[in-house]
Amino acid sequence: MFRCHRCEVEGRLYHRKLCIRCTVTDRVAALLDNGDGHIDPALVPLAAALTTGPTPTPGGRLVWLAKPHNRDLLRALATGQLPLTHPDLNAYPEQGPIPYLRALLVHCGTLPEVDRQLLEFEAWLTRRLDKLAAHPHERLLRQFGLWHQLPRMRTKAALQPLTPPARTYAQLEFIHATAFCTWLAEHNHRPTELGQIDLDRYYTVLKIGHRQSLRGFLNWAMTSRNLPTLTFARTRFTTGEALTHTQRLDLLRHFVPDHDHAGPLRMRVAACLLLLYAQPVTRIMTLTVDDFVIEDDGSMVLQLGNPPAPVPEPFATLVMRLLAQRPDDATSRWLFPGRRPGQPLNYVSLSQGLRDIGVPLRLARVAALRQLALQAPAPVIAEALGFHHTTTQRQTIHAGGIWNRYAAPDGPTQQAEPRTRGR
Repeated sequence: MFRCHRCEVEGRLYHRKLCIRCTVTDRVAALLDNGDGHIDPALVPLAAALTTGPTPTPGGRLVWLAKPHNRDLLRALATGQLPLTHPDLNAYPEQGPIPYLRALLVHCGTLPEVDRQLLEFEAWLTRRLDKLAAHPHERLLRQFGLWHQLPRMRTKAALQPLTPPARTYAQLEFIHATAFCTWLAEHNHRPTELGQIDLDRYYTVLKIGHRQSLRGFLNWAMTSRNLPTLTFARTRFTTGEALTHTQRLDLLRHFVPDHDHAGPLRMRVAACLLLLYAQPVTRIMTLTVDDFVIEDDGSMVLQLGNPPAPVPEPFATLVMRLLAQRPDDATSRWLFPGRRPGQPLNYVSLSQGLRDIGVPLRLARVAALRQLALQAPAPVIAEALGFHHTTTQRQTIHAGGIWNRYAAPDGPTQQAEPRTRGR
C-alpha cells in the first residue's frame, strides 16, 4: 500500500501519486473548468455529485469520466456551449450520456424535476419528425404528434407520473401513423378523399396490436377532418391465458428459499410481489422501503392501497433480508434503486431480470389477480392493492368468481392503478 500525496489515505495510487478519490476530484475540476480556472457556480453541485456520488464507487465515476463523449459533454456544459436546460439537453447531438447526466443534475438540484417518460417521448418525437422532413404527409404527422399526442401526455403527466408502457404506446401510435401515411402516399390516396374500401383494405390485414396502435391516429384525423368520417372495427383482445394455481405456488416455493438457481435476492422479492399481489412491473419498480411497515405486533404490511396488505411469512423475512443489504449511508428510498442517481431500477432491467429467473410476467400477474379475485370482492381487492375496480371486476368474471355482483364503489379507488391504452 502507498499513501496519497494529498490526503495521505493508503491505497492504490493513480495519476500523480494520488488516490482514486483525489484523482476523480482533479478530473472533474479540469472537465468543468469554464476557461478561467474555476467552475461556474451553477455547476458546483454537479461537480460535487460527480466527485463524491451518488454513483456506486469512485472507480465507476473514474471510468465514466474517461469516456470521450462524456468528457465532451461536460466541457460543453462548462464553457456554455450547451445551455443548462432540459430542452437543450434533448437537442444535444450525442444522446448516449444524456440520461445519466440529466438524472444527476436533477438529483443535485441543478435542474428541476421533470417527468422522465414525457421528456424521453419529446426527445424521441423531435428526432422522428426531423427524419420525416421530406415525407409527403409530414405536416399531418407533425400536427398529430405536437398538437394531439404531446398535449395529451402532458395532461396525464400533470396528474401522475407516466409509465414506460405509456411512453412506448405513444411511440407505437406515431410509428403506425407514419406507416399509414406512407401507404397513403405510395397508393396516391389523398387523406381527405380516402374511401371506406381503401381504409378496410389497409386496416383489416393489420395484426391486432397494430390496429390498436393505429386507432388513436384515425380517430384524431377524422375528428380534425383530416380524414373523412369512416368506420373501422373495434379491436377486441382475447381473455388471455394464465398460470394454474399450482404453477403459481411452485414459483413462489422456488423463489423464497435460498439455493443456487433461485436468482438474485432483489429479483426474487420482485417476483414474489408479482406472484402474491399481482403488481405490474411499473408499480414494483416504484416501491420504496417506506411502503413496508412493521406493525406493533411485529407483523409486516405493504402499503399498496387502503387498507395495507399483509405480508406473509416467509416472504416477510425475504423482504427484511433485502432491506438489511442496504448500505448504511444509502440516501435513496427506492426498494429497487437504479444506476441513475435518484431513480429506481428502470422498467426494462426489472422486466428482463424477472424473465431471466423464469417469471412469465403476463401469465403470472393474471394468475395472481384471478386467484385474489376468488378470495374477496373485486372492489375490496381494488382498494387494498391499488387497482382500478374495473380491472379486478374483469378478472373476477374471467375466474368465475362468486363476487361478480358485488357493488362497485361510485368513485375511483384511493390509489387507482395507472392505466394506459393498449396495456
